[in-house]
Amino acid sequence: MSKLKILLLAILPLVFFSGCLQVDTKLNLKQNGSGTIEEIFLMKSSVVNMMKELALAFDSSKTDGFNLFNEEELKAKASNFGEGVKYLSGEKIKNDNYEGFKVIYSFADINKVKINPTQEDKIPFGDELINDEKVTSDEYLRFNFKKGNPSTLVINFPKEKENADVSVEEEVTEIEDSTVTSDQMEKLIEMFDGMKISLTLNFDKNIQETDASYANGTGITLMNIDFSEIIKHKDILEDLQKNKPESLDAFQKIIGELPGIKVETKEKVTVKF
Repeated sequence: MSKLKILLLAILPLVFFSGCLQVDTKLNLKQNGSGTIEEIFLMKSSVVNMMKELALAFDSSKTDGFNLFNEEELKAKASNFGEGVKYLSGEKIKNDNYEGFKVIYSFADINKVKINPTQEDKIPFGDELINDEKVTSDEYLRFNFKKGNPSTLVINFPKEKENADVSVEEEVTEIEDSTVTSDQMEKLIEMFDGMKISLTLNFDKNIQETDASYANGTGITLMNIDFSEIIKHKDILEDLQKNKPESLDAFQKIIGELPGIKVETKEKVTVKF
């Protein structure tokens, strides 16, 4: 593994859990089971510039350095969404504080599609960092679709993993050592400010029936988290720091009902449209 990749992997936890990241994923589904996946990925320009400088520092011959929008990499990532998913288009996006890309993929059968609700596989590292190592995960959203009138889609969420190796003594120790200082609170607020993650499904027909927690006429929201709302509540930030939730369900239990926060916690959701 290259030194540059090791360094980038070392700072990724800071990148992913800071306000530099915004990801909006939309899955558009037709009544025949085909559709598109639209994803907008944005990072703060200051972070992108930092990664460019790191890339150039390790290899000055690569004048293009680190680049978020790499069409070849985005084409290769089509397979991450499942069998038969194809790259349609991509474009750069840039505004005053953020930059990134919008990419669109197509699929013929949603039964073969998988969606990773986490974001650890989103950042394109650049061709100089690609090797045979791949991050693998079984924590995908899976779909069961049946065409009809109405058509039926069942969304299966990844189940929360049980950690049987954690002892009662270890749990108590973690709680005792988890006091959040004022300096830590300031860092938490700085980290989360501006971070947004959303995952929605849109249908080409009106929804006739669903048990989804957040639905409108033609779509449902599986996740919409605006961390700018969370940082307004220091008690919730402290709970997040102390308990370190490892699932969306645990995360939802801590934040409760806040404006700008929607998280589907059911293990299975059915939509008829």
